[in-house]
Amino acid sequence: MTRTAFFTSVCTAALTMACAATMAQTPSQASPGGDARSRYEQERQKCMTHNTQDSLATCLREAGAARDAASKGQLSNPGPAADANARQRCAAFQNADEQAECVRRLDSTSSGSVSGGGVLRESTTTTIEQPR
Repeated sequence: MTRTAFFTSVCTAALTMACAATMAQTPSQASPGGDARSRYEQERQKCMTHNTQDSLATCLREAGAARDAASKGQLSNPGPAADANARQRCAAFQNADEQAECVRRLDSTSSGSVSGGGVLRESTTTTIEQPR
C-alpha cells in the first residue's frame, strides 16, 4: 500500500514537470499565435505609456489589427524582395558612377525608424581633385 502511494506521487510529480516544461517554450519554439500575442502585449504597453506618435485609440487599434493579421498569417518580412526593389530603384540614375554610388548608399550604415520619420542613410565619399 505504501509503495503504491509513493509510486503515484512520483508519477504525478514527473507528469507535472513534463507539462510545465512543455508550456515554458522559448519564443522561437512558440506557436505563431503565441508570438503574435506577445508582440501585441509589447505594442499595447508602448501605447499605454504613450511611447508612440499616435493617439492612444489609434495605437491600440493598429496593435490589434497587426495581431489579427499575424494570427491569420498575413504579415510577412519583405527581406530579399525589399532589397531587390531598392537596388532596382538605383537603375533610375543614368550615369554608371551614380548607380554605383546609389548601391553603395544601400550598403552603408543607416539610422532612424519608421516612427521617427524614416530611415536616414549616410555615406561619405572622399575625392581627390587633380591640380590644374
